[in-house]
Amino acid sequence: MSENKEYYIYINGAPYAVSREIYEYITKSDRQIKYAEEDRKQERYFIDCENERISVKPSREDSLDRLMELGMDFPDKTIDLYESVTQKIMLEQALSKLDDEERNLIIQLFYFDRTEREVAVEIGVSQVYVHKLKEKILCKLYELLK
Repeated sequence: MSENKEYYIYINGAPYAVSREIYEYITKSDRQIKYAEEDRKQERYFIDCENERISVKPSREDSLDRLMELGMDFPDKTIDLYESVTQKIMLEQALSKLDDEERNLIIQLFYFDRTEREVAVEIGVSQVYVHKLKEKILCKLYELLK
């Protein structure tokens, strides 16, 4: 029993029936274009929580000029950039393990650069309480990052 499947391509939103060979050729061509224009220019991060490892698969296409613009002096800065990215990913994972109130406090203090006093006034507690809470949360983050 042969399969009589119809294949369509869309041009300016209008469907056109084509043979299977043309459909496969165009689909393959579109994928190759996407790869050339997007995929090979993106870094990929692989996070292995079980073994506590993060690996970075660099983009397959990167110019020396762009890397120099990022401040990468070879070879020393490569390690610093890698470590920086790794630490950021690990921090984001650790922050996701905090409850909403803890995460909000850390974000307000460190990401939005607000003072303990400003946060205390906003949530209706003393600055001392916010300070102690911050220390407790930072200790928790430290343990999560070990």
